[in-house]
Amino acid sequence: MKNFIRKPLNYLLTGSFSVIFSCCYGTPIELENPKLIKAIDDTNQPIEGLKVTIYENRLNINEGFTDQEGSIEFYIAQKDSYNYKATIEDLDGEENGGEFANKDVNITESSFIEVVLDKKN
Repeated sequence: MKNFIRKPLNYLLTGSFSVIFSCCYGTPIELENPKLIKAIDDTNQPIEGLKVTIYENRLNINEGFTDQEGSIEFYIAQKDSYNYKATIEDLDGEENGGEFANKDVNITESSFIEVVLDKKN
């Protein structure tokens, strides 16, 4: 009976229990990184109303439109390797100060990406 109590007690007191406990309940969570994309024209003015689509390995994972400051924020899962791309499209034509050409941008580990769009000829 003495060994029956002493072995588990010794096991708990030596710290082995904490290792097993942390292995079971210490699963990693998937962190997200905020990415701010700002679209400007060649005169450094923000462009509102551009459609921005985020792709991970050519799969559309999120989309939205730039605000009045030409910015849009996305949250992207933090992974060992970044294979994300943003496509920026002008869908409203002349309404936002000109008709701009579409642009593809690779998303890096940087939190802020500024993109200069050229007007269509």
